[in-house]
Amino acid sequence: MTGDGDIRIGTRERDDALAALAVHHEAGRLDAFDYEDRRGRARDAVTRSDVTALFVDLPEPRPRFEADPARRNLPARVPTPRRRLSTTLSALAPFIGLAAFALTRSWLALLLIPAIAILAKNLED
Repeated sequence: MTGDGDIRIGTRERDDALAALAVHHEAGRLDAFDYEDRRGRARDAVTRSDVTALFVDLPEPRPRFEADPARRNLPARVPTPRRRLSTTLSALAPFIGLAAFALTRSWLALLLIPAIAILAKNLED
């Protein structure tokens, strides 16, 4: 079992660390050299312990980590190939209908737009 320090971090956590380091630099707690060194290490951080090590000798503010990263708001649906095809067809439907109208000069070609949208919705389900 891994400890909290071994949990991987993402861009948001790195950005939080960079913002906190900027506050400390502006307050005069970090000189320019130390600030740039810690900024580089914060950008390269992979785990929580990498970020925590940057703040051991500094007071608040410090980056906060979620208690349980597994409870993050994940997308409701993971895009599948069928869902991507459905989305693409829906987006292209007006262009296909207009192209068909330009080629045939018949307004009936514009009926392709809702027909393609219905087909795309059925593909998604």
